[in-house]
Amino acid sequence: MNTVITFLIEVIITLTASLLVTVYLRVPLQRMLGIICGTEAGAQFWTAFSSVVLIGLPVILSLTYHPTDESAEKLFFEVMGRLSGNLGGYLAALIAVGIVISFFVLVTPKPASSEKK
Repeated sequence: MNTVITFLIEVIITLTASLLVTVYLRVPLQRMLGIICGTEAGAQFWTAFSSVVLIGLPVILSLTYHPTDESAEKLFFEVMGRLSGNLGGYLAALIAVGIVISFFVLVTPKPASSEKK
């Protein structure tokens, strides 16, 4: 198998997986950030920022892959190993975003509850 094709497959799979999970998380993330930020503009900015981090980090990791010209079987397992690392990078970025959001959820003043009838 051509090493350039192997490289492109690895990058495309990483990008696709990162995009799918980020799109899935986008609406709940924006809602949570709307509560924390208090403004729609702030929530949109931080959602976009988080999306760039969540997609960018795994893609950058995938671009460091340099396949060797070996048998198809060895290339397959090499790509799977790299994908594991790339998705691990996605998980690390997601955990970092989650920690930051959790911190702000804890320190953000809670709105006064409405009076009970």
